[in-house]
Amino acid sequence: MRRRWFVLLTLLAFGLALGIGAFLWHAVQTASVVAIQTRIEMMQPTFTLIRVLLIGLVALSWPPVTRALHRWGRVDAAGAARLLPLGWRIVTWLLMIEVMLGQNLLGRFLATLQGTST
Repeated sequence: MRRRWFVLLTLLAFGLALGIGAFLWHAVQTASVVAIQTRIEMMQPTFTLIRVLLIGLVALSWPPVTRALHRWGRVDAAGAARLLPLGWRIVTWLLMIEVMLGQNLLGRFLATLQGTST
């Protein structure tokens, strides 16, 4: 069971990387760097939405996955009880990473510091 999920997730990651690579290769072949930058900037809200939806998916699926792992015997009752609150900690960290890196909060803060020091 574990091996099957590993193989499926590996194939999914490979397929996604291949698809993104093909898209970027096609974009480089057919457009200039300025056009690619413009297209990526236009797609920023879409990328943000996808990341937030994935974080929401983690938040919503964590309790059922934990219960399923307990039901399948992968974790005991104490382990399942420890895993449930960890889901919210993971979601909090993912949101913090999204705000700091995805929304470029750190870059804006450093640019503001640099602008005020000169």
